[in-house]
Amino acid sequence: MRSMESADARVASILVADDPDLPRRDGMDVVVRLSDGRGFTLTLVPLDVLQRRLGTAPSLLATRLVLVRQLTDEAVLHAVRSAVDEGIERFGTLQPPLQQ
Repeated sequence: MRSMESADARVASILVADDPDLPRRDGMDVVVRLSDGRGFTLTLVPLDVLQRRLGTAPSLLATRLVLVRQLTDEAVLHAVRSAVDEGIERFGTLQPPLQQ
């Protein structure tokens, strides 16, 4: 896991699971903690990977999934900001506040 900085005052921390020593996966997990103590997780998946997973099946069921063009830091920050703007309860798995 690595940490990313966010210029958004609502976001306390962003942890990205993309270990460079491991083979590149088809998606990227992101753990977000908000300044108010709440947190959520997202899984970012590029559209081409989703199309490949779908294959010839008529549907694909996926939860906590955010589509991105590419797995980049810019895409991570955009997805996190968008999720917070739209309401994290809709786009992530709400976690209880951290006990300090």
